[in-house]
Amino acid sequence: MPTTSSDIRQSAEFASFMSDIGWQTLKLNGQNCYLKKIPLLGFFAKCPRPDSAKIKDDINSLIREKNIFRFKISPFIRINQQNYKSIRDNLLKKGFKIDRDPFNPTTSITLDLKKSEEILFAHMKEAKRRGVRRAIKNGIKVFISDDISAFIAIRKRQFNPMGFIVEKEMKMLWKNFYPGKATLLMATGNKKTLAGILLLFHKKYAYYWYASSLNEGKKLFAPTMLVWEAIREAKKKNCEIFDFEGVYDDRFPKASENWRGFTKFKEGFSGRKVIYMENFFLKRPIIRL
Repeated sequence: MPTTSSDIRQSAEFASFMSDIGWQTLKLNGQNCYLKKIPLLGFFAKCPRPDSAKIKDDINSLIREKNIFRFKISPFIRINQQNYKSIRDNLLKKGFKIDRDPFNPTTSITLDLKKSEEILFAHMKEAKRRGVRRAIKNGIKVFISDDISAFIAIRKRQFNPMGFIVEKEMKMLWKNFYPGKATLLMATGNKKTLAGILLLFHKKYAYYWYASSLNEGKKLFAPTMLVWEAIREAKKKNCEIFDFEGVYDDRFPKASENWRGFTKFKEGFSGRKVIYMENFFLKRPIIRL
């Protein structure tokens, strides 16, 4: 059965990526579920952004068959959709609990790329428009690159001393999405590579998946310039939505506390806030669904 979700986490490329980093992929009612074996406990499973919460109907059989000790789900439903309350109430009634540590972003910011560049730029906050101009004045140049290793090096420095953790995941993303579904933009200044953004594409969406900058790049406004050029690049690829992939959610202040800083940065581009249904989890059930 084909996958129907509009979210990138349900794409064939993402499933292949998850396999490459050690997850098994199973279909449940046409949606991708990802499983990882945990010694002594069994399998941990997650279903990111399925289109329909009807997937819950078969979870017990999957849990029994695969010895799953915990199942997580993040329905691809916004809180302003008509069926939000009924699906949420039904999940809770069936034994699901709200996940206070969501595995997928529960709130994001999106831009309507059907608008002209002029309108998109004009709608940015003054600080961001000024940042683009300062980046140009500072000699920042943005270009499309295929040098994922250079971007990984920047991210490793940003996350030092734990930078080694990001390397495999980024290489596997690149392997599965590039060239058709990924674009890497890099920024240079003072004869150095200072920052980068990895965009992923699925259907009409452009996803701001990873972004990193050296401190020197931040001082020269390279990150602001990169986002603006990423928006322009997404328009060139005929994308209709630019998704900033997660911002602070006051429903989960503890889990998203570290997101406050880059949330303010993303808000400067004046998109629309999108609030999704909460993530849920189900332990090995003792009730019949």
